[in-house]
Amino acid sequence: MLSRQALRLRTFSRTVASATARDPLLSPYRNNDGSLIKGTNAKEARLDDRTLQGWQTKKLCSLPDEVAKTINNNILSRAIPARLRERAAKIYQAIEKEQIQKAPETALDCDAFIGALFLQNYSHAHQILLELQQRVGKDNFNPRRVLDVGYGPATGIVALNDIMGPDWVPEEKEAYIVGRNNWEMKKRAKIILSRQVNELYGGDEDAATTTEAEEMAEQEADAVTEAEEENEFLDDYVGPIATSKIHVRTRFRDSLPVTKKYDLIMVHQSLLSREYSFPKDVDTNIRLLLRLLAPGGHIIVIERGNPLGFETVARARQIMIRPESHVGEKGKIPRPYIPGSQRKPQRNFKEDQMITDFEAELIEKYGEVEEDELDMEADGYDVVDITKMTPPDDGLSPTSVDYHLKIIAPCSHHGKCPLQLGDPKYFKIPSHKHRLNFCSFSKKVARPKFTMELKKGKKLALPWDKSAEDGFGFDAIHKKTLKSLEGSGRPGSNNTEVGSYSYVIAQRSMNDVETIKKIDSDRKYNTYDDVPDHPEHWPRIVSNPQKLKNNVKLTVCAPSGNIETWNVPKSLGKQPYHDARKVELGDLWALDKKGVVVKSQISDEVRDKLEVLSKTQKKTFLKEQRKKNFKKVVTRDMESLTDEAYTLADSIEMEMARTNKKRYKMRL
Repeated sequence: MLSRQALRLRTFSRTVASATARDPLLSPYRNNDGSLIKGTNAKEARLDDRTLQGWQTKKLCSLPDEVAKTINNNILSRAIPARLRERAAKIYQAIEKEQIQKAPETALDCDAFIGALFLQNYSHAHQILLELQQRVGKDNFNPRRVLDVGYGPATGIVALNDIMGPDWVPEEKEAYIVGRNNWEMKKRAKIILSRQVNELYGGDEDAATTTEAEEMAEQEADAVTEAEEENEFLDDYVGPIATSKIHVRTRFRDSLPVTKKYDLIMVHQSLLSREYSFPKDVDTNIRLLLRLLAPGGHIIVIERGNPLGFETVARARQIMIRPESHVGEKGKIPRPYIPGSQRKPQRNFKEDQMITDFEAELIEKYGEVEEDELDMEADGYDVVDITKMTPPDDGLSPTSVDYHLKIIAPCSHHGKCPLQLGDPKYFKIPSHKHRLNFCSFSKKVARPKFTMELKKGKKLALPWDKSAEDGFGFDAIHKKTLKSLEGSGRPGSNNTEVGSYSYVIAQRSMNDVETIKKIDSDRKYNTYDDVPDHPEHWPRIVSNPQKLKNNVKLTVCAPSGNIETWNVPKSLGKQPYHDARKVELGDLWALDKKGVVVKSQISDEVRDKLEVLSKTQKKTFLKEQRKKNFKKVVTRDMESLTDEAYTLADSIEMEMARTNKKRYKMRL
């Protein structure tokens, strides 16, 4: 029981608090008219200005109502629910096992892809575009030529249209949907985009060109048009739509262009199609896309928030800025990207140039190279003497390039990524004493009706069981548990879900003479003692903060190029301690710290051990697979062995020839 004095004190405190809420003059965070001085809510109003500047939007992301409605009524409603759920479960299971998305081919694959992955992919693109808009400035962010690349239905274009508003009409919007059989996805992309105002045409002068998807849709146009006419007076039409009658501003491409330049390029989980092609596919695809980036433009690479997605993003970042070639450079000076530059600096051998050991050995063995030995005219080659070439009369040095890239987010430095291992196979090693971390972020998104309807049923409500042959493990689950999960699309009664992603945003610098000279000068006279106090150099929080008693530990990717743990105790100050308890994963930290602990990176010795463990694990996996396949063969019934003897013999022979390990000799 409280005493009378304590009760009166509590009543007085509540009265003052309510009066403060009613009277804006009593609150230091509000103007005289009651509006907030800064931020969008009371939580943001109490943050420091710099903390708010590095604050990622915490607003719940939601798909526009019209887009969600058309996906539910005009796309997913055409498929049989049971088959759609089964195919969506297979997509989730494949991503869990292979950590990579694949291009959908059939119409059912496209429907399952949109129902299972589009919502999270949209939330990731929306969050990253908002961050880019914040870094560039809302008034300055106005891309005029946009290219979206990915498997999904122009996901980046949909998110960008929502952010820019209904009045945004750029010069060019193009979407390249990856995949050989992509016409089904193109049709669905047109249906989704047609529900956005800035995709509609204002007159006949904006006639759209006919695509392959439209030509294929002509066959079903008549039947669909009749169905629409019968339901034209209904607000919510449910059924197919004649995509040949739809014209949107976004142009769908069948391949990447060669000569065009774009102000904004968005790449969604399409740099790598197969894990064993890493990193060759990443290098090839990112170079194809970088040649399309216009001066001053931005490129966004988005991957799933798993080890393979992170390594793909880290490899693309490495190709863009080459941190291994600029060791010790401080700050974020734009890096030269020579493959995309029109000026190709050449190193000419001079008499006073240093000679390597290998060159000295060749000279000692074969002597100096004569001029006539360098003549290649007899071989049919066009000879160009670099020493006699006249450099362009633009006032630049012969070694200058006109293509430079800078990382905008999430990195706070241009050094080597401290978490990058260089090969995603190391993350699959089941047992080792070193914990392998990777950089990923998350975003909460509201579930629309079609997502909750899709995720009803036991297959999508259960966690995946990798040890089970079917991937679900129904036999190991009690019948009461399965029955309770049937029809459940809202686990924990939540209407939200969270998806993780890895990303990188890069910007190409302008290629005018003054900008190039400034970049060359900054690199030549790089004498930074401390990294400049600017949002692009602020450390990024890469793990959820640990809130201890009177102390907060922030794991950040620091401007030094290391993963560090920053201690922000209560004794440091009221404002830093308050803000440290409010920041989350993905925010930038601009305030002070009291202690720093640098986390050591994986050494070359540990990397060699991981390589050995990876090879051992691969041999063990192949051995288990052979045992499993052999067990399936020897346990077949007698009838099948009698009827399919020749087929079985051929399959066994092909399997042994493929592995090049013939353990058994077949006698005819």
